[in-house]
Amino acid sequence: MCAPADHEDGLAMLTTRKHLPPRLPALPAFIGALLCLTLAASTAAQSGNNAVDPTSLIMEAEEFALEGNYDAALPMYEQAIASLVSEPHRQNQLRYRYGIILNALGAQRPDLYPLARGQFEAVLTYIESSPGLPFEHSAARVSSAIAHTYHQQAALQTNPNKRAAMLRHAYQLYTSATEQLRREEDWQNLAITSFNVGQVCEWQGNLEEAIQWLEQAVALDRRHGFADLEEDQAYLTALRELVNPERPVGNTAI
Repeated sequence: MCAPADHEDGLAMLTTRKHLPPRLPALPAFIGALLCLTLAASTAAQSGNNAVDPTSLIMEAEEFALEGNYDAALPMYEQAIASLVSEPHRQNQLRYRYGIILNALGAQRPDLYPLARGQFEAVLTYIESSPGLPFEHSAARVSSAIAHTYHQQAALQTNPNKRAAMLRHAYQLYTSATEQLRREEDWQNLAITSFNVGQVCEWQGNLEEAIQWLEQAVALDRRHGFADLEEDQAYLTALRELVNPERPVGNTAI
């Protein structure tokens, strides 16, 4: 495991933190898809007294989110999630979506990272308690999403002890997820998670292990033709030059 260290060079702030796929979709496109997911729940809700219509809530939430009014949008997502308690599959689909939104907003509002983690953890519990039940996201992908909240929050954490603890959590979750992603042959998620765990190692000061993870990411990018190849290769080259500043390193194949 990466050992915590005081490594505060500029590279850590220059490298791009990748969002785990599926990346946050365009909100207008998502509205139609989400309406399909909640139509049955909406019909059932309308048949009861004082029932909440999740479809209406989600539509309003998405509209507020498009306007940037997240103070109004987030409570509506939470109401919609609560209203889907009798539809656990749809409820957890929405939880995952909500977690992605919260995670994306965390850079402006770090207080949302724990709430995002809570959504992903609930989804993970649902998946693990229902083995064999089809779900859009594997347990490994959800674990990586949880790790990503720690990863991003660590970048904003000024307390060195808390930052180190967040990076340890991210490392443990990411590395555990990579094993399952490899077994599932989910190569794109494995490449992105390898990039992320490599970056965590760099931030912890363990450049040698960071290089190993980036080599894996680059190899997967090249083998499967992923779009991140050039970016990942540039990051790998920069890490190698930090380790061996006297030795010229080019963007050559591994």
